[in-house]
Amino acid sequence: MSIHENKRQFIKLALASAAGLSLYPYGKARAAGFSADVIVIGAGMSGLAAAKDLQSKGKKVILLEAQNAIGGRTVTDRSLGVPLDLGASWIHGVNKNPIAAIASSLNLATSPTNYDAIQRYDYDGREITDTEDTLVDKNYSTLMSAVSKAQRAAKQDQSLGVTINSINATKTYTPFEQRAIQYSVNTEIEHDYAADVSVMSLKYWDQDSDFGGQDVLITQGYDQITSYLASGLDIRLSTIATEINYAKTTVNVMTSNGTYTAPKVIITTPLGVLKKGVIKFTPSLPASHTTAIGRLGMGLLNKLYIRFPYKFWNNQEQLLGYIGLEKGRWAEWYDLQHVTNQPILLGFNAASFAATAEAYTDQQTVASAMSVLRTIYGAAAPDPLGYKMTRWGKNSWSFGSYSYVALGSSPSDCDVFTKSINSRLYFAGEHTNRAYIGTVHGAYLSGLRASGQI
Repeated sequence: MSIHENKRQFIKLALASAAGLSLYPYGKARAAGFSADVIVIGAGMSGLAAAKDLQSKGKKVILLEAQNAIGGRTVTDRSLGVPLDLGASWIHGVNKNPIAAIASSLNLATSPTNYDAIQRYDYDGREITDTEDTLVDKNYSTLMSAVSKAQRAAKQDQSLGVTINSINATKTYTPFEQRAIQYSVNTEIEHDYAADVSVMSLKYWDQDSDFGGQDVLITQGYDQITSYLASGLDIRLSTIATEINYAKTTVNVMTSNGTYTAPKVIITTPLGVLKKGVIKFTPSLPASHTTAIGRLGMGLLNKLYIRFPYKFWNNQEQLLGYIGLEKGRWAEWYDLQHVTNQPILLGFNAASFAATAEAYTDQQTVASAMSVLRTIYGAAAPDPLGYKMTRWGKNSWSFGSYSYVALGSSPSDCDVFTKSINSRLYFAGEHTNRAYIGTVHGAYLSGLRASGQI
């Protein structure tokens, strides 16, 4: 580290001290330092898990975070008056789930989700009948049985979407059934994996595992988990890693705030950022890693929270389904009145429509969503009091929501990241956990795996 870099960091610390600020808000103030036993890049779930575990075992750890807050894709916003999670929201499966265990140990309030508690509406706002509702689920179940059969028989991989289209071509569907099967594919598959079925692998799209038990929302915000994990850690916020040089025994991490050094570095940068090549590696990453980065997919799922002056929707179900003419256009809503006691609806969009909607202005996005709600509820739907939306694909710190097994990739691409490079570079993040890819618990467990390797 140069004298000038030392001086810049000293001045920054002095200015922060004079302003009454702390560059290390999650632990006691520390003297300026640029070296550690382990440097962790990224203060998301995997980075926090790794750093906390390593520190508990006596390692000196510095955690570098590009943003001015911790959490990564676990972000809780309170601008509408209640905690709303912009990224991760649910603990998926509470049985033996480590995130559920942390929430329980902290006595965090949770709210279970019943996915069967849903009221669906047709494209013109008509409430579908119980008979039609049963038909929607039956046709989707039949489709998935055929997909599983094709998956087992496939000698070569192909697109999941091509398979679905081939199966549907053998059916004689009514116009309603055609719309409904597209709705089901979108809400059951594309929302879960944040990708269009046309780019997903038939062989491996559903290779992941899950924990049993209910899915639950953390009613007061997921940031309670990340704040707990961050407690006592040395976290350097607004510190952007630009280059990692691991040519020698000591790894040098060049950042916007100077050069940090350690014999070992854990990289928890999201797959989307790795794909963009934002961080330079010297020497270049091995072909195994660059190939895996290129082949795995980074998906897109966005949220729109809308707060209204009062609850105007008349059903008591947790979810609202919209079987629209355009696939994926505000097809699913969650009634947050059940969780927050406030008149807030959460609309989801994923895959192709999510990418389209990211080009909308805020006003266009809200107008698009309101057109669906007013198709269903008519003039009863008032103007919103406020809204909060995400554009994860345009987020410079993630370039997407979470990863999936794309056509041309396989779970072995996730496994590549479980091996260190020269016992110096280690990787963690949901994209490195084949069993729990795309999940918070997958990210958390990958952080513990990386710390355990060290």
